[in-house]
Amino acid sequence: MKNQGNLPSDEQLDKEFLETISALDDGLKKLDSLDVNTPDEHWFERTVLEQQEQLRRKHSRELGWFLISALFILSIVLFTLLELPQLFYLLQAAAVVVTVVYSYKGVQKQVDSQ
Repeated sequence: MKNQGNLPSDEQLDKEFLETISALDDGLKKLDSLDVNTPDEHWFERTVLEQQEQLRRKHSRELGWFLISALFILSIVLFTLLELPQLFYLLQAAAVVVTVVYSYKGVQKQVDSQ
């Protein structure tokens, strides 16, 4: 096969390949010679336990706020149902209308975007 002007020869490719391999080998030897200190296993365990405790506290706080909000909303709904039934039915109808309109708009937006 004739060597074309712009293509490297097999000898040049072999030489570049060997240079690349030796450069990679030198780099790996340098990495192996580095002294790497890993933190103590107890430090990792302590850190994980602290994060788990923080998450538990956060979830407990969020659950407390959720329960307080739910009880507040439920008490308002029950008060409205028992004391002002006309207002309760009006609010229920408004919620259904808002849900239907919002759903219809969402479906229209999906259809228009496709």
